[in-house]
Amino acid sequence: MPLAPKKSLIRLKNAALPKESAIRILSLATLINTFGNGLFMTIEVIYFTLYVGLTPAQVGLGLSLGGGVSLLFNIPAGHLADRYGPRDVTAIAYAGEGLALGSFVFIHSFVPFLIMSLLMGAVGATGQTLRMATIAKFGVGEERVRIRAYTRAVTNLGIGLGAVFAGFALAVNTRSGYVTMLLLDAATFFGAALVWRRLPYVAPTVSKGEPFSFIALKDKKFVTATLLNGVMTLHFVIQNVAIPLWIVHETKAPRWWVAVLMLINTISVVLFQVRASKGSGDVKEGARMYARAGYLVAAACLLYAFSAGASKIVACVVLVLAALVHVAGELIGSAGSWSIGFGLANQAHQGQYQGVYSMGYGLGGAVGPSLVTALAIGMGKIGWVILAGIFLTTGVLMRRLVTESWLARDSSHLSRPHGS
Repeated sequence: MPLAPKKSLIRLKNAALPKESAIRILSLATLINTFGNGLFMTIEVIYFTLYVGLTPAQVGLGLSLGGGVSLLFNIPAGHLADRYGPRDVTAIAYAGEGLALGSFVFIHSFVPFLIMSLLMGAVGATGQTLRMATIAKFGVGEERVRIRAYTRAVTNLGIGLGAVFAGFALAVNTRSGYVTMLLLDAATFFGAALVWRRLPYVAPTVSKGEPFSFIALKDKKFVTATLLNGVMTLHFVIQNVAIPLWIVHETKAPRWWVAVLMLINTISVVLFQVRASKGSGDVKEGARMYARAGYLVAAACLLYAFSAGASKIVACVVLVLAALVHVAGELIGSAGSWSIGFGLANQAHQGQYQGVYSMGYGLGGAVGPSLVTALAIGMGKIGWVILAGIFLTTGVLMRRLVTESWLARDSSHLSRPHGS
């Protein structure tokens, strides 16, 4: 009997960790990197406002412009992955991010902060696109989605651990404490680069002599899928921006209930993202999952709306139920999104296609905060109903687009003469 708990832990470990060496390496590099991201995300605004002397508006402007500039580098970064292979270029991008972030400790005014924020946006976008290109070139079908699911689960775990660790700097609240966190974050990029270099070499899929072309942008159906996915990513903004404001200003739930909902989301993604990705290898099934996610997120929006005006206990219960429905939609929607992004892409140009697909996330992050705030907070319950309609419609349109695209592809294959 005493051995039973030990055996259970072993089974849990085997189920949670990937068996393949390459995926373990990729997951470790992701964990190291996202641990550092959690450090930086937790302290950045406080450090730059309290100890560098920037205003909150200046910090927000710098970070927003950095995010905007990053969109310009997604496609060129993907082309680099196709032409030179993603492994080594990704390691270089990691190192570049480390150098750029470490330089923040020498910044004492707005203009240098803005310049470095733009540089961080550029190298950060390059690194993210190259990491997705690596996954795209590591497998096919459901294997790629499974790898991406592992990295997303690890990402949430890493950011959570980093945020907890950064709490020490917040507790001490000294410049040296914040600088230590910044330098530690910079070091994680170099550590991730070293681990990433242990991955198997992935050969280029585009010859070095082939001229650069915007092949992914010319694929109208893929671009449409990218835009639809950008709309669906607004639900991440709801979680990070709208829900905290909604709880504080529109419900009787305690302020700390925001942390409860965040914890529900983080734990759910860590535990269930890989399981939720099963069966998503077929792009048509991925589209069906995407549509189901639209229904679930829409239902969550309606539940969030109902929490307003309810008693404290009822509001807390409804918010937890909404968070559970929301994260269920997030889990299967993410798997469906990856299936679509990988499956509709031209296989020889996966890097560039993933660069374009990443732009959808960037656009959602750029316009999302103001749009979601205007609807959910500015319009109240009616705004939540509008958001529900947006997510439901987006899921349905994505499924229809993918189905039509796949049918057209099958028809073109059948119409080709034998031997062509």
